[in-house]
This record gives sequence, structure tokens and C-alpha cells, in this order.
Amino acid sequence: MTSGISYEVLDLRHFTAQMLRPLLEAEERVWIERLHWDYRPSARLLMQYIDSRMLPGYAAVDAGRVAAYAFCVYEDTKAVIGDVFADPAIGSWPPPGGFSGQSPVELEETLLRHLFETLEHSPHVDRIESQLLLHPGGRHESVFREAGFFLYHRLFMTRRLEETDRWARIEMPAGLELRTWRDEDMPPASRLISECYVGHPDSLINDQYRTPIGSLKFLHNIVRFSGCGTFLPGVSHVVTERGGSEPVALLLGSRVSARSGHITQLCVRSQARRHGLGRALLSLAAREFLRLGVEEVSLTVTEANENAVDLYRKEGYSVAHTFDAGVWERARNRE
Repeated sequence: MTSGISYEVLDLRHFTAQMLRPLLEAEERVWIERLHWDYRPSARLLMQYIDSRMLPGYAAVDAGRVAAYAFCVYEDTKAVIGDVFADPAIGSWPPPGGFSGQSPVELEETLLRHLFETLEHSPHVDRIESQLLLHPGGRHESVFREAGFFLYHRLFMTRRLEETDRWARIEMPAGLELRTWRDEDMPPASRLISECYVGHPDSLINDQYRTPIGSLKFLHNIVRFSGCGTFLPGVSHVVTERGGSEPVALLLGSRVSARSGHITQLCVRSQARRHGLGRALLSLAAREFLRLGVEEVSLTVTEANENAVDLYRKEGYSVAHTFDAGVWERARNRE
């Protein structure tokens, strides 16, 4: 760390949304430039939480200006690091600003260390998860590893939609039928997700995948809230056995900006694999996204999930960005 810096690190609950607005606007610009993702709906929700003075986290301040922030949320005995961000322009702030010589990366790591220390000394927190989608892989690897996190590399993959996608033909294997998402699909979909992620690397990263109850929370976040964009029922589909209600495969899609869509979930029951359901659902999503005026589709996948990565590459997706997922567990760090 650079010595002689004069910034203060303060509890995020001391601040109002208005005080963080310039920083959040800077973050919105990075999201749209790097990921083609409109962060404004998430920022609006975040500002509501900040104004409630109940969001745990820290802010770095110099001469009354907030240059960086980090926060987490609690879920029972787990904490999820929601974000860390420093204004990319802090290096150009004029003297005598205390951030002179302090890089955004260093400032973000200072706040992460404060957050780690707080969470590690919180006796009710047994697990910490982090997926900092915005930050390139390796950006904060050292500070996470120093704190005892296990890191998993994830890929942000994209593909441009083409006019030929509009006419994609979708055929289902005999005995299966395809339909759009319904609200009543939430409970059976949660059961399918928890079944599909048994022994899966993503269940190590996000423990919600391990149980139907946890998967239901995950689905509520996608369908009801704006954490992954605006949910699109017309893009989202389930495959069931003919006459049945339990899905054997599903794909969920959201809109993350005027030009970009995002596939938030794709899973196929093990007994139904090797029949082209994943490829069919991806083709269908591309067709429906294109009809809505979307030009590009993205998705995220854990690098270790080689079969999924291979499928996405065959469907025209390529890696546009990498990021890290981190997991800290109290029991494992005591060993």
C-alpha cells in the first residue's frame, strides 16, 4: 500500500445514497462499457438499502468525496460480498487529495480487508461467498487468498445474434414438450436445479444450489428482482414430459440492457442429457431475444465445467471477460 495517504475508511451506514451517487454513476459507466450491462436498476435498489442505513460495508472518503465502497449482505450464517468499487479516475484527482498515488485496485483491496476482518470476527458468519462479476479475473486474487478464500475462475461468454437465429427450428425428442415459463414453475424448477447441481462445481461456489429451498431463493432473486436484469418469461422455457408438470430442463433469460440479454440459468436433468435439449433451448432463447431487439446474449460459466464451456463454444459463444468467485469457510480455515 502507498504510505502517507489521508483518506478515511468509514462505516457505509454513515452515508446517504446522495453522497454515493457520483461513485455509482462512475460504476454504471464501467458496467456498460465492459459488460454491456445497464447497472442503473441495481444501483437504484442499492441506494434504497444505503438510505435505510442497514447495509453493512465501508466507504473510503477524502475531503468529503466518496472514492470507493464495498458492502455485503447476510443470509443466515452466510455473508455474500455484493460489490467493491473504486472510482477509476481517483489517480487524476488534483492534490492535495489524499488518494494521490493510490490506485483504484489498492483502494478496493483496503476496503475488502476491512470487510473480511469484520466478517471473520462475526461469530454467526460461517461462510463468505463472493462473485465480483465486474472485476477482471486475478484483479484481487492475492487479497482473497491471503484471507483464506478458495477461488474459482469463471467465464463471461457472449455471442452476437444473427438474422438466421430468427428462424431457428426447435424440435423436441419424443415424449417431451416445450412451453414458456409460468409462475407456478418456481417450486418444481427449484427441485430440478438442486438435483442438477449435485456434485457440480457451482454448488461449491453458491450453496443455494444444494437444496430446493436455496434454489427457490435463487429463483426469486432472478425472477422477482433486478439482480440479473429484467426477467423475460417469453425467453424463458421449460421442457417437461408430455402431460407432466415436473421440468426435465429449463432455460431462464433476462434483459440487462437495451441491446443485451443474459441467460441466467440453463440446466438439464442427467437422464435427459445427450438429446440436444441444451442446444435447443439456447437456439430458442436466441430466437426470442432477437425478436425483442436484443443484439447480443451473454452467460456465465465456471471454467472447470468443461462440458458446458464446450457446448457454449459450439453454439457460437466466446469468452469476453473472466472473473473470480471466492468462498471462505470458517471450519476449513480452522484446520
